[in-house]
Amino acid sequence: MALRFSELPWYVQTGLYFLVAVGLFAAGEYLEYSPVKTSLEERDQLERQYQQLVVEVSRLQAVKQQHQDFLTRLQALEEQLARARTFVPEEKQTDEFMHLLQSASSGSQVSVRRLASQAVVIKEFYAEMPFKVEMDGAYYDVLEFFKRLGGTTRIVNASALSLEGIETSRGRYEYSPGTTIGGSCVVTTYYTPSEAEMAAAAPPTPAGRRPATPPAPR
Repeated sequence: MALRFSELPWYVQTGLYFLVAVGLFAAGEYLEYSPVKTSLEERDQLERQYQQLVVEVSRLQAVKQQHQDFLTRLQALEEQLARARTFVPEEKQTDEFMHLLQSASSGSQVSVRRLASQAVVIKEFYAEMPFKVEMDGAYYDVLEFFKRLGGTTRIVNASALSLEGIETSRGRYEYSPGTTIGGSCVVTTYYTPSEAEMAAAAPPTPAGRRPATPPAPR
C-alpha cells in the first residue's frame, strides 16, 4: 500500500526536502543553459569588464595629467619665445629702433647729430643691423644715453666709441649749454632674418664650424 508524503515521518520528509534542494542547486550550477549558471557567467563577465575599465580609467588619468603637464610646459615655452622676440625680433623693425634711439637721447639730454645705417651682417641664426651715430652732450649725459640704450628690451650694443672735447670741433654745431664732449660710435641691434635673407647671404660653411650665437645684452 502506497504511503502519502504527508504520512511519512517528519525526519523522512526533511531528508527528502534536503535532497530536492541539493538537486535543484546542482542543476542550477552544472546544467548547461541553466538560469543560475547563466547569471553567474554574466556576473563574472561584468566583473572582468569592470576591472578592465578600472585599468583604462587609471591609464587615461595618467594621460590627462601628462597632457596638462605638456600644456603647462608649452605655455612656458611660448612665453619664453615671446620674451626672446623682444630681445631679437623676427623683423628689422627699423622705425621702432629709431624711436628707441630718440627716446634714449631725449631722456638723457644728448643731441644725436647724425645717424647713418651701415650694411646688415647676416650670421647663421641672426643678423646684425649697425648704425653710425654722432652725438654730443655733457659727459654724464652721454653715460646716461648708453645706459638707457642698454636698458631697452631689444639687444643693443655700442662699439667703436670715440669721444673728444667740443673745443676740437668748435663751430660744427650749435651746442646746448653744458655740452662738454662729442663723438661717435657704432650702435648695433639684432633681428632674426628671413630664410630668403639667410639663403642669399650664406657663404659655404666649412665642416665642423661652430654656430654663432647672438651676443648677450650689456
